[in-house]
Amino acid sequence: MKNTNILIIEDEPVTALSIKKMLEKIGYSVPEIITSGEEALERLKEMKPDLILMDITLAGAIDGIEAAIAVNENYGIPIVFLTENTNLEVIQRASKTTLSYGYLLKPVKGFDLQLTINTAMRRHSIERVP
Repeated sequence: MKNTNILIIEDEPVTALSIKKMLEKIGYSVPEIITSGEEALERLKEMKPDLILMDITLAGAIDGIEAAIAVNENYGIPIVFLTENTNLEVIQRASKTTLSYGYLLKPVKGFDLQLTINTAMRRHSIERVP
């Protein structure tokens, strides 16, 4: 957990700041909060977070699912989706088209956040072993 960088991609400032505070309280670093899929894909050319928390329904031309597909193809960074959308079709679209490591329903709770991140990081570590 120490020195683990988690990038937040969330277009709701209050939600993003709340999650950032929770992450920092449990010992993670949050180098940046990004508000759009387009900006995320541009910034990822320069940064290499250990994990991404990404809102499924980002504003802009690229939603969180499309951004996650690009991240999966180009960067191999584990993604945990954030959503307040309990629409099964949206969740199924994300599940079928991306390699995601979990889902957190908003409003996010600290224990759920920590447990999901720990599981995602452990799973990603195991899957990378040849």
